[in-house]
Amino acid sequence: MKAKIIGYGVSGKAAECYLEAQGIETVVVRDAREKVGFDYDFCVVSPGVPLVQIQEETVPVVPEVELPFYCDENIKPRCLIAVTGTNGKTTIVNKIYQMCNFAKEKSVLCGNVGVPVSRVAHEITNSIAVLEVSSFMLEQTKILHPQIAVLSNITPDHLDRHQTMEEYIRCKSLITARQTRSDCLIVNWDDLNARIVGMNKERLKQSQIIWYSTSEIVRGYYIHDGKVWENLGCRKRILGSINALGIMEHTLSNALAVIAVGRRLKIPLNLIWQSCEYSAQPHRMEIVADYQGVVFYNDSKATNMAATLAAVRAIKTPMCLILCGLSKGQNYYELLTHLPDNVVQVFVFGNIQEQVIKIARTLGFKHIHAVTDLTNAVKRAEQVVPRPGVVLFSPSGSSFDEFVNYEHRGDEFRKIVKKLILQVPQYSHPIDANL
Repeated sequence: MKAKIIGYGVSGKAAECYLEAQGIETVVVRDAREKVGFDYDFCVVSPGVPLVQIQEETVPVVPEVELPFYCDENIKPRCLIAVTGTNGKTTIVNKIYQMCNFAKEKSVLCGNVGVPVSRVAHEITNSIAVLEVSSFMLEQTKILHPQIAVLSNITPDHLDRHQTMEEYIRCKSLITARQTRSDCLIVNWDDLNARIVGMNKERLKQSQIIWYSTSEIVRGYYIHDGKVWENLGCRKRILGSINALGIMEHTLSNALAVIAVGRRLKIPLNLIWQSCEYSAQPHRMEIVADYQGVVFYNDSKATNMAATLAAVRAIKTPMCLILCGLSKGQNYYELLTHLPDNVVQVFVFGNIQEQVIKIARTLGFKHIHAVTDLTNAVKRAEQVVPRPGVVLFSPSGSSFDEFVNYEHRGDEFRKIVKKLILQVPQYSHPIDANL
């Protein structure tokens, strides 16, 4: 057996190591159009390789996320849990994995969290495999079969790759393509696109649909009067209070997804609750400092408009918002026209600046300003934000125009804030700042 590996990043290197351990000869190319000197039986593609680049392949094309399952039919997890969505998927898989650890269940975390499936293939059999899958990963899947699938939301993102929203939704919906009636799809009712996918699957009766919602009574899990309710059988029941789950809508929504998975796995309720307790994550609504009545938030992980809107809606005090990054094909009209009234000033730099400023002028918005860089944005925001107030760094675009990744971008924001105010952060949780 011989295989061609297309792409040599983290996934490509892991695939090469896995295949060589299986005794399969490999050749690596960085570009799908690059020719190789021998015939090969199949090719392995990294998530960064678009579908259009491998359409001329005449052998099976295997995405890295499926590689171990393609090569070895004896790799069988006790339960494969796959989670996708535009936002929230990383938080959800980490909490599911933590929940399994609390319950002393053998489990493995892999996929879009930075751990290729090929790297942990030897750990999967008889484990609960918790897999984060992006639209890039799902685009070419043919055999991925999760017993539990979670769809958190589908909002505009990666349209530079997928071209249309319809294609992006199609890729996301592939998470449930091979499910059967004994499997379940856990879907966020509050997100319209995710709801449509779930309703289509429900109509076709291809899998069991379990809904979750922070605002509506659904068949599944929902919040009412400060309590989490389970509504699956003949009677509804209260599972617990939301007090420990966080105060922001998206944190509550993520917690409901985890609760739904935990109940499906029959994990004790106290351990489910323990895993869902809110804790601030680096670069996700992370409070960097509180200085003279201004709280500085680092939300660098917000790489699309939906994540930024979730962040601004979680804060009720006056704020200055800082935007930047690559747009990934998003239309910023949707963001600017949906910002709440407490966003008093917006500062924007980077690749999206021209588009955002052009839309702002068309709309007649006077509170949206172009700045040169992140340092200038932080200084301007600190000077003009009302007291008490918030400076929120929630870029809404990817980091690759000026930074290595979103972590690098968030680290730079921290450094600039601390240099500006010469103060060590006082808070680690939004509740502490009384916002």
